[in-house]
Amino acid sequence: MTLSDCCIPVDSIPVNNMGIQPVFSYDDAELQKADAFLLGYVEDRNSTVSSGEESVNAIREKLYSLHGLSKSLNVIDLGTCKRGDTVQQSYEMLQYVVERIALYQKPIVIIGGTQESVCSIASASFRGVAFPAMCFIDAKIDWNNEDDFSSENYLKKLCEDNPRMRVLHVGGQEYLSSRDALSWFSKNYFYAMRLGECNADITKAEPLIRDAQLISFDMNVVRYSDSPAGQNVNGLYSEYACQCAWNAGYSPRMNTFMLSEFDVKKDVDGISTQLAAQIIWHVFDGISQGKHESCDFFDGTYEILHLKHAMIPQDITFYTSKVSKTIWMEVPIGTNSSKRRYIPCSPSDYEQCATGYIPDVWMTELHRLRELFG
Repeated sequence: MTLSDCCIPVDSIPVNNMGIQPVFSYDDAELQKADAFLLGYVEDRNSTVSSGEESVNAIREKLYSLHGLSKSLNVIDLGTCKRGDTVQQSYEMLQYVVERIALYQKPIVIIGGTQESVCSIASASFRGVAFPAMCFIDAKIDWNNEDDFSSENYLKKLCEDNPRMRVLHVGGQEYLSSRDALSWFSKNYFYAMRLGECNADITKAEPLIRDAQLISFDMNVVRYSDSPAGQNVNGLYSEYACQCAWNAGYSPRMNTFMLSEFDVKKDVDGISTQLAAQIIWHVFDGISQGKHESCDFFDGTYEILHLKHAMIPQDITFYTSKVSKTIWMEVPIGTNSSKRRYIPCSPSDYEQCATGYIPDVWMTELHRLRELFG
């Protein structure tokens, strides 16, 4: 199998203000020039949402019409991943493309398709990562206790295939997820930031996004008045959706961003299409401004601060980047291990700790790691 077996190159686009480079030959010499990749994806047979070729083409055309990024970025458009004769064939082709592009160690942005497809690309996104994490920007937790597999029930399989994965959820609405789903999420010590928290202060979502290698953005997370193709009256404001997308691009850990569950046939006056394109623009803009941090917390580019806490025997250690000013904190792994896990946190998490409280995100990850490693 080759990239040309899996992808259909882009036809001519009338306007290309962004200067995106459509792929010509899929040759290694051509692909090595990329700073980031764009890929359309049309598989939607395991969902009630029609998010196929028409939707992908609409987003791509609007994206190309937007003007340049804050900084120069060479984006290569790989075209659209072919739709297989079966759903499984579509998953396999998408998996191959992401695995192949991962060799270039540059982020890939996928538009179209439906959300269960992340199961096929998680292993490629997590390859070589000791502590994988995935962030869902979604209105609900896509889990139920049945054995069926669809865009509304794929988290069970995803977690079984990636048992060490940390799951982070942004923008959820409690009344859209069953009690069983919420209980399962909590039992596994996954971390969620609900819609009310997001709309009160969207900056608090940034650390959750920053930890993830793979980010899945469900267009239905945006409220109906801002995205009429969506299905929810309540939801993220459009500008907050773009802020989350920018944070995803800026993150030093993100390598795959997928925007899915968009049906252009439900759009009104092209509003949702424009928003989807602007979300992708913000991902690329974040990538263009990334600081390319090593996340080596002992290479001299981080300020280290130890805080003693009356409720726990060990210090809580914080690391502040001298370059981006982002903050990370150290979480011990297991009760008898000298290994540490480093997770992003917000200034308010640090302030909480400094005043005697234990940040929820620290406690949640501590319990999750102890469940995994003892």
